[in-house]
Amino acid sequence: MGTLSWIDPSLRLTPVQAVSMLHSYLTAAGMRRLYAAGHATVASLSIRAGLTVWCMGGTFRWSDEHGHTTTHPADDPEGAARRLSGVSSSMPAAA
Repeated sequence: MGTLSWIDPSLRLTPVQAVSMLHSYLTAAGMRRLYAAGHATVASLSIRAGLTVWCMGGTFRWSDEHGHTTTHPADDPEGAARRLSGVSSSMPAAA
């Protein structure tokens, strides 16, 4: 994955922009069948059964296979994609 050095760090991403960028990074990493939805204050990205990322208030949030909530700054969708690539591949497939 590339870097986000071209983004002005003083500009805060909207939830829709952050999820769109996260979607792009995960697609580039080979993930398919990603479904995004968004509104002005919240956006989500369904990665697989049991794994949905929510973005609101400048933070990505998701739960792992044990139900523990993980957070990651929304202004770092590339880092979130790296973390989610590992989570997604380690989760058992849905029946």
